[in-house]
This record gives sequence, C-alpha cells and structure tokens, in this order.
Amino acid sequence: MEIGKAFTFVTEDEQWITKVLIGGLIQFVPLLGTIAILGYSYRVAQNVARGNPRPLPAWGEFGDFLGRGFFALVIQIVYLLPLIVLYGVFAFLTGAAAVAAGDSEAGAGVIGLLGLWFLIPLQSVVALVCGFAALAAIMRYLATDSLGEAFKFGEVIATLRNHIGSFLMILAVGILAGLAAGLGVIACGIGVLFTGFYAQCVIGHVIGQAMQRIFPPQQPVYAAPGYYGPPPGYGPPPSY
Repeated sequence: MEIGKAFTFVTEDEQWITKVLIGGLIQFVPLLGTIAILGYSYRVAQNVARGNPRPLPAWGEFGDFLGRGFFALVIQIVYLLPLIVLYGVFAFLTGAAAVAAGDSEAGAGVIGLLGLWFLIPLQSVVALVCGFAALAAIMRYLATDSLGEAFKFGEVIATLRNHIGSFLMILAVGILAGLAAGLGVIACGIGVLFTGFYAQCVIGHVIGQAMQRIFPPQQPVYAAPGYYGPPPGYGPPPSY
C-alpha cells in the first residue's frame, strides 16, 4: 500500500483548495454534515479502488454523499450491536454490584478490579473486532454498490480474516491522520476547518487502496479458456 500517496493525493487535484474549503465548512453542519463527510470519504475510496487518477470528487453530488454516508452509518450500527450489548451488561453489573456493596470501600474496590481486569479489556477487544468487521462490510458495500452485500456476515468475516494485515494498516493510517487533524486544534482551531476534513480524505484513500487488493477487478471470462479454434488449414478429411 502507498501510505505516502494517501497523505499527498489531495493537493494533486487542481481544485483541491475549493473542495477542502467546502468540506471543511460542511462538516460543521450538525449531523447532516458529519454524514455527508463520511459519504464523501467513502466516495474517495471508491474512486481509488476503481483507478480514478483524480479521486477527490466534486461537491456537486451532495445527495449521493449523504445517502452513502447514511448507509455506512447503518452498517456500522448493526456491526457494533455486540459492543452496545456488552456496554449494557457492564453498566448493569456495575450498578448491581454498587447497590450490593453499598458505600463500603471493599465493595468499590471489587467493582474497580472487576472492570479493570476483565470487562474493560474485553470491551476493547470487542470494539476492535466489531470496528474491523463494520469496515469490511462497508468495503463490500462500496465494491458492489449493494447494501445487501454488507450483511453477508460469513463473507464479511472471511474478508476480515483473510486480509487482517490490510485492516491493521488502515488503523495505523487512521491514527496518523487523526494526529494530523489534531494540528488544527493545536493551532487554536484555525486549521481544524481543513485538517479534520483532510484526515477523512486520507482514510478514504487508504481504504480504496485496500479495496484494490481485497476486491481486484474481475478478469474476462471466456466460454472455453485456452481454446483458440481449429488450426489453419483444418477441414474435412479428403474423400477416397
């Protein structure tokens, strides 16, 4: 994967300043802006996966970005359900233990150790697995433009299992992109208009690179592979 390319492709677009400025402003629109930016990022991924030399899309298809981001959000919610249930169980057990222990320091200590040694690490592992599974499902949706493909759970898990290295690379790039976005906050908020949106584009690009490896273009299918017809001069046997 070309990690450096994911961080530099934005400025290779002739209209990148306008696109980044618009994206930076849109992301501050409550809810709809967040969904649209998510959809824009995934359109970048699609363009990269399909070999578009200028993968940064124009903002004229805002409705498409909004719909794509909404579907991606739905997919994420479905795949994060196990984590949501686990959080609910953790909250219930913590509350029940607190009631049973009353105000005793020993009871509070037991609750803390329970969370520290078991439930919190378990939540971290489940969050990572569910997040990767959600991303694999979204990538299947983007590769096929079919929402149903995202919910073929067996195939999604197989995709994740067979390409875990690509997903770990996406995670690493996401962390780096988040650090880059943090530069806007460090600059007293002046640059956050641009760096937050830029980070989403970087993540979209690396997802697109992973899609190229995981879902390669289909090769032409011939009726009879390896068959090229009769040799020259072939005809019926001579009559005697």
